[in-house]
Amino acid sequence: MRTPRRGLLTLAAMAGVAVALLTPTAASAAYAGSETDYAAASNGPTNGYVCIGHTGVTACFKPLDDLIYVKDTEADGYAAVVEWSADAPWDNYRSGSCVNKLGAGNWGVCNKNFVEDGNISINGARYNNGNLVDDGDWITLTT
Repeated sequence: MRTPRRGLLTLAAMAGVAVALLTPTAASAAYAGSETDYAAASNGPTNGYVCIGHTGVTACFKPLDDLIYVKDTEADGYAAVVEWSADAPWDNYRSGSCVNKLGAGNWGVCNKNFVEDGNISINGARYNNGNLVDDGDWITLTT
């Protein structure tokens, strides 16, 4: 007995959907926070910046400024990242990452717009394709 062509097409379509639904997918990688910016090349921070170091990363921020600087200090294949969180009593809490994919020895800068008279906390971290490898201690500064 021959199976009708329409039946074979329906069966093939159903098998394709089943395979797609049952195939495991990789977890989606993401940088810390809800805002991710990729650093533009820079010469690095000037006077008045507070910097914190972590393996492979230097993270810098100056209160009353909206620039976050990040330097990749090791040729380890990881992205150097400044994770940050900002809050003020009258503004929404914000958090994010400034990602330096410019390579070892290079400074990058992310230009943000933070509310004055609040707090910003930063730390240095290393990521591999959006997955956290390790991070350092946080420091908090008043803007």
